[in-house]
Amino acid sequence: MKLRLQDVAPHRGLHWVRQGFANAFAQPLGYAGLFAVFMMAVILVGSLPVVGGLLLLASVPLLGLGFTMAAVGAARGVRVHPAVFVAPWRGAPAVRRQRLIVLCLGYAVVSQAVLSLCGLIDGGSLDALMMLASSGQADAAQIDAALDAPGLVPGVLARLLLSTLVAIPYWHAAPLVHWGDQGVAQSLFSSVLALWRNRGAFLLYGLGWAGAALAGAGVLLLAVAIGLPASVLALPLSLLGTVAFYASLHPCFTDCFAVVSEAADAATAQPDSPSA
Repeated sequence: MKLRLQDVAPHRGLHWVRQGFANAFAQPLGYAGLFAVFMMAVILVGSLPVVGGLLLLASVPLLGLGFTMAAVGAARGVRVHPAVFVAPWRGAPAVRRQRLIVLCLGYAVVSQAVLSLCGLIDGGSLDALMMLASSGQADAAQIDAALDAPGLVPGVLARLLLSTLVAIPYWHAAPLVHWGDQGVAQSLFSSVLALWRNRGAFLLYGLGWAGAALAGAGVLLLAVAIGLPASVLALPLSLLGTVAFYASLHPCFTDCFAVVSEAADAATAQPDSPSA
């Protein structure tokens, strides 16, 4: 299938956020199950010695691709099912599978380099803070000391900046390899070009998700104010936000890339085409 990059009006960025939640609410159990299966696989893969961490990072592009494929099927009335994670490897041409492998391994290597660099910047202070927070046994003085650790703020800022720079070329890369039959380098370039040309839409998209995160935090604060434990709502709200975010990748991709007219017949013949 041939795909054509197209310009998107800035207001579509907010539409992508709304559509992500609409997709999530349309089949909540299906999308939640999809994410749960992926997390179980991640835990198993991550426990492997030596290569576990690298394979864990390599699986991230496949999560976005799986959710995009699931949303395509859901738009056609198909039930969301974890089998979408297998679909890119079943029946696809060998060259396409090889490109996906190279793409995922490249993402893992770059991401690991970013994590290592940021670890040097903050001196491990962010990891120490997260361990204290998750232990449930740290007192306020220990948390304050961890927050005041030198390098923590620069390390967090470096993570945000570098993670964003890594995400840009990989944002659409996996679907472009899978549906657009593009090479690895071409898919990375096309993804960068799509985000740059439609930067207004992506800016509003990011602001929309920031607003959703603030709304979720507000709900948690309200729950605490009326006497409910925050833990009761924290997990479902976090799961909903994560699932809705990944479900929003489908409208994001189909707005940025359209099937060219001469390939329309071939596109409709493919059960997992993004044209739905």
